[in-house]
Amino acid sequence: MATAAKTSNSATGAANGASISDIEAELARLREDISGLASTLQSYGAAKGNEIKGKAAKTGNDVTAASQDALELVRNEFLDLERQVRGRVRSHPLQALGIAAGVGFLAALMARR
Repeated sequence: MATAAKTSNSATGAANGASISDIEAELARLREDISGLASTLQSYGAAKGNEIKGKAAKTGNDVTAASQDALELVRNEFLDLERQVRGRVRSHPLQALGIAAGVGFLAALMARR
């Protein structure tokens, strides 16, 4: 019985030696695979980051262009309105003076309350 236990232990030891080296080899392969996976994920993340950065820059440029167009449109409309007011004041100066005095009087009444 002691011999059977000794034989069993030595067989287990030999099996453990072989399986330990197998495990170490598998672990080394797993480390390489994980390293490769990490590298792939890093490059994928960098590519996606660049793609998103490009889209954000394009959207920012589009918004800037749209706001500049809107500002130019409002500016042109304001200039047209200013020209119209100047024309009316030049053609009817007394009427414009009366309107300005009336608006000033109403503003003074409202400010008093």
